[in-house]
Amino acid sequence: MYELMPNEKKFVQIINIKDGGFVEFNFAVGEAVMNVELLLPYRAFIEFCQNNRVSFFTKEQENELLIDNKNWKYGLN
Repeated sequence: MYELMPNEKKFVQIINIKDGGFVEFNFAVGEAVMNVELLLPYRAFIEFCQNNRVSFFTKEQENELLIDNKNWKYGLN
């Protein structure tokens, strides 16, 4: 595999580990609030994280994401 957008910071946030060893997670490039939800088998998740040199969301980023999701859901933007 190769690294996506090598000059950008990338982040992951694990949402859930499902039966069967699948990891459900958010993946962001640059800003935590601009993310996609992905699902990969555990080994593929580890490889994805290593190849993309990801960091885990900070508490601040997690809070920003919660606020943004609430604003989006309730139309507060």
